[in-house]
Amino acid sequence: MADFFNIYTKDKYSRYAVVAMFVIAIIWVAVRRRPITRFSYQLPGKDFSIEVKIGDLFEGDSDVVVSTNTTFDTDMAGGLIDTDSVQGQVATRFFNANTVEIDRQLALDLAAVQGMQRPNAPGKQTEYPIGTVARVRSHNRTFYFVAMSQLNDQGTAGSSPRDIDVALEKTWLFIRSHGSVRDLSIPLMGTGRGRTSIPRKKMVERIAQSFTDGSTNQVFSNRLRIFIRPQDAENFAVNLYQIRDYLVQGLHN
Repeated sequence: MADFFNIYTKDKYSRYAVVAMFVIAIIWVAVRRRPITRFSYQLPGKDFSIEVKIGDLFEGDSDVVVSTNTTFDTDMAGGLIDTDSVQGQVATRFFNANTVEIDRQLALDLAAVQGMQRPNAPGKQTEYPIGTVARVRSHNRTFYFVAMSQLNDQGTAGSSPRDIDVALEKTWLFIRSHGSVRDLSIPLMGTGRGRTSIPRKKMVERIAQSFTDGSTNQVFSNRLRIFIRPQDAENFAVNLYQIRDYLVQGLHN
């Protein structure tokens, strides 16, 4: 090829030329396809971008979408909410585990929502529809608690793919009418304690498409940051190159 384009002609060949070219090719591929921990995609013709990152959901100063159950339970002492869950981390890192204050703030938004009594619930006994959103604020950040799973009588959470879709759609609607145009961070909803069967790669794609669809008529955030836990990226072989290729080629509006 080099000879054809008169870049490195036969009269200049060295016995080591092929080896040198082979080494250069390997270095080029290694640099171009080295492991990445984040990428950002700006949708053509749009004023918002989607970033996918392996890391800590709470880094930076973005507002955060927090998945919760339909009864908005906050009890960590009794074991209903795991301290390692996203909701548990919000309580411990931003409220010093003061769930009373979280409950107080949740009640302000939930007062406008019609709930249904559930006497046999393991925690709170007022249940709200999937996709109900309530805000909690701390450290100049807003945490959007969205109901996307249901607790059974034994306190085990569960979600369906349809629950996730409804929860995402209603979250964007709520933020559009109640939020400000700030960056948003979101975890892979439903892939942990929500127990959905959706692979993590597909959940990233699902969230990105839902956000794009929700921004069709009105932009409510200039950037959505989708976070993947480092443990999940390693344990489930999450390939950011594949996800990036999907966003570039398959994301539509």
